[in-house]
Amino acid sequence: MNILLYPPFAFIIALISIIAFGSLIKNFEPKIKRKDDSTKTYACGEDFPAQKINPGYEQFFPWAIFFTVLHITALILMTLAFTSNIPFMVPLIYIVIILIILTILFV
Repeated sequence: MNILLYPPFAFIIALISIIAFGSLIKNFEPKIKRKDDSTKTYACGEDFPAQKINPGYEQFFPWAIFFTVLHITALILMTLAFTSNIPFMVPLIYIVIILIILTILFV
């Protein structure tokens, strides 16, 4: 019976129960009649022409790297602070290295 507690089997059991429950309550769902105007973009009552927008990630990656570096730094410093008796210079060197990385990142 312990095999039912393994994650793959627990996931399959949960998935089957969710699908079964969803099919049971599907009949209680209100029926919605869609209008043609429901898919149009609303811009203060004006007809807004659809246009394709290609978002870029040029602005995303520097911030993602910034937060990754800060979180890794905090993780390393807190781990060092709580697990060992290290000299004061080690966290200070880490902070200096992180400041250099962040300066290079945003220059």
